[in-house]
Amino acid sequence: MFRTIQIIFGVLGLVLAYFGNRFSIPALFHGGIVCLGFMAMAVGWEGIITQQIVVGSRRHGSRQTYTGLPAILQGVQFNLIGIFLIGVAAISYLNYEYIGREIFLQFVRRPGIPLVFFGVICLMQAIIVLVGSLELSQGPRWIVILNLLVSRLLPGIILVVIGLGAIGLSIFEIVAPGRFDEMGGGFLEVLYGIH
Repeated sequence: MFRTIQIIFGVLGLVLAYFGNRFSIPALFHGGIVCLGFMAMAVGWEGIITQQIVVGSRRHGSRQTYTGLPAILQGVQFNLIGIFLIGVAAISYLNYEYIGREIFLQFVRRPGIPLVFFGVICLMQAIIVLVGSLELSQGPRWIVILNLLVSRLLPGIILVVIGLGAIGLSIFEIVAPGRFDEMGGGFLEVLYGIH
C-alpha cells in the first residue's frame, strides 16, 4: 500500500512540476512540489509503521536496509523533509515570501531553536549510522569490523559531537542571549545587516 502511494505521489509530483514549469503555470508547479512532499511523508510513515526502510537501489549497489529504531528515525527525517517541501511550496504559491523572510531573519537573530533542531537531527543521524544497515553487518568478519570502525563508528562519533555541541549552544543562546551575542553569536546579524 505504501509503495503504491509513494509511486502515485512521486509520478504525479514530477509530472505536475515539469508541466507547471514548462508552461509557466505556478499552481501546477507548486502542486507538484506538494505531491513530492507527500511522497516523502509516505516513505517516512512506511518506515515508522513497518519499522523497516530501504534507502538506495540494488541496481546501483547502494541499497541499505534499516530496521527497528534506525528505520523509525529515518521515517521521522523523511516526514520532516515532506513538511518542509509542502511549507515552501505553500509560502511560495501564496506569495508569502515576506513571511518566509521574517522567519529566516528571526532565526538569524535568535538561532536557539534552529540549533536545537539541527542538533537533534545530527543525533538521530548518529544513531542511524552507529546501528548501521543490515548490509553492513553481512559478509566476512574482517569486512564487518572494518565497516564498523570506518563507516559507522567514526562518522557516528563526529555526528554525536556536532549534535551535542549544537544543542549546548542552543541552550546557551536561549538561557543567556545577551552573553551569546557578546561571544560571537551576533555574527549572523552582522553578516545579514540586521540591527
